[in-house]
Amino acid sequence: MKVNITALFGLLCTIISTGVLANNNSILVEGLSHCMHVSNDQERLACFDKLSEKNLAPLSTTSVPEVKEVKEVVAAVENTELAEAKRIDDFAKETLKKPKEEIEGITATVSGLKKLIRGQWVIDLENGQRWQQTDTTILKLAVGDRINLEKGSFGSVYLFKEGLNRNIRVKRLK
Repeated sequence: MKVNITALFGLLCTIISTGVLANNNSILVEGLSHCMHVSNDQERLACFDKLSEKNLAPLSTTSVPEVKEVKEVVAAVENTELAEAKRIDDFAKETLKKPKEEIEGITATVSGLKKLIRGQWVIDLENGQRWQQTDTTILKLAVGDRINLEKGSFGSVYLFKEGLNRNIRVKRLK
């Protein structure tokens, strides 16, 4: 888009300068041909100086306000582009909610144990929580053991006994 703005600015400046130069072109050509035929160097230089003062002064005064207008147009286009970019950036941004700060695991002490028919544990903790084993992995537990509960993938929770490198999968009952 910046290339388009630059091209538009260049085209506008060319059109403006061509129109101004077309009006002064015939006067300038006549003056140049007159000054070229002057034989004395000092007089020729003075002729060219007079010609440049007459023709270049109007060019500089008429070009400045038009360039300011072009700059205003370019600034307006850039503001529009920024607004469009912001709208694009905000698209569906409400779905990117920041996740709440959740703890990844807890440490607790076993206060009660019960073994089910299939050999799975129901574990009571000192903090009042009750957990049930969901897999068939064997893990020796006793009342008073320190355990760690950590979150796994897809909402699973794993129970680790401190000092062992084994875990069981559990779900919370209470």
